[in-house]
Amino acid sequence: MTEQEALLVLNAVPNLGAIRIRKLLAHFGSALQVLRSPFDELSHCNLLVGESAENIFNFSKDKFLQDEYNLMQHKGIVVITAADDNYPCSLGIYEDSPVVLYVKGDIDCLDQLSIALVGSRAASFYGCKTARTFAQAFVQAGMGVVSGLARGIDTAAHQGSLDAEGKTIAVIGCGFNHMYPKENYPLMETISRCGAVVSEFACNMPPLKQNFPWRNRIISALSLATVVIEAGSKSGALITADYALSQNKDVFAVPSNIDSETALGSNKLIQDGAKVALNPDDVLSQIKEEYTPSFVYDRKPVLLLSDEQSRVFPYITCQPVHLDDLVRQSGMDIGSLMNITLSLELKHVIRQLPGQYYVRNENA
Repeated sequence: MTEQEALLVLNAVPNLGAIRIRKLLAHFGSALQVLRSPFDELSHCNLLVGESAENIFNFSKDKFLQDEYNLMQHKGIVVITAADDNYPCSLGIYEDSPVVLYVKGDIDCLDQLSIALVGSRAASFYGCKTARTFAQAFVQAGMGVVSGLARGIDTAAHQGSLDAEGKTIAVIGCGFNHMYPKENYPLMETISRCGAVVSEFACNMPPLKQNFPWRNRIISALSLATVVIEAGSKSGALITADYALSQNKDVFAVPSNIDSETALGSNKLIQDGAKVALNPDDVLSQIKEEYTPSFVYDRKPVLLLSDEQSRVFPYITCQPVHLDDLVRQSGMDIGSLMNITLSLELKHVIRQLPGQYYVRNENA
């Protein structure tokens, strides 16, 4: 058995976890030495609680490795351990970093410069649209996007990255033999071809509730900053933000409707001092000193529109259009429409011409 295989075994032993495994490695000198130690030595090392010593001593090591390698080969998964040279640099500095990473996809993208995008599973249309817009902008700026492959904001963030032909990383909270949520299996396969799907859990680990908050530390650690979009008061995205702060990373929050249950947490982050992200450039401008893009970053600022503004803006082009035509095309009443056109004028993306005509500004 190699040191890497010993780490796979320890990682799969019930009720150990990355922090305790790292303490065992420091105490015994290696994962191999942990597995070779007699039961009495394990039980008296003061690092194990409950039945942990018995779990290590009685674990079916050879059978587990044989089954695990068969699953990995079948599913196209590679494994990286803390003993390997290609273990991601961004993870190596934290004491709670995983000792094993199962990866389906491009291992190299784990070391790319990335931004985490997280938020509510029960996201609104506005939240999902914002997540896609931010993800596309980050990709255009030469960044990767990290998220958790959950429903809602996570899914939108991954899809936005893929739409922009960028690299996205999905960190899942279960083993690869138990995809969760099941409807995201096609998305997972797509990400594995255009980025990477990552798990610290052995292949047969089911999607246990307690594992999803724990995996969030990996999402923040792989990223230069974390952006929270539309998170409820008990959202796991807030846990990701907490991990980011503990890792000395910037946390941004996109403001949303104060009456929305799905945005109570993200709005509270702003109240508590998180940086406000009104657009992707607010994030990029803060972290630009920490990275150098591989190409010249020269694009228009990304435009964020409300649902109502999005209904009207496409009808206003470089050719003047009359207010009556906008009423007919959008299906909105004239009072609401005039409020929306005024808000678009304040964003400097359209302007009003004499005779109640509107035209899009050249830089919009």
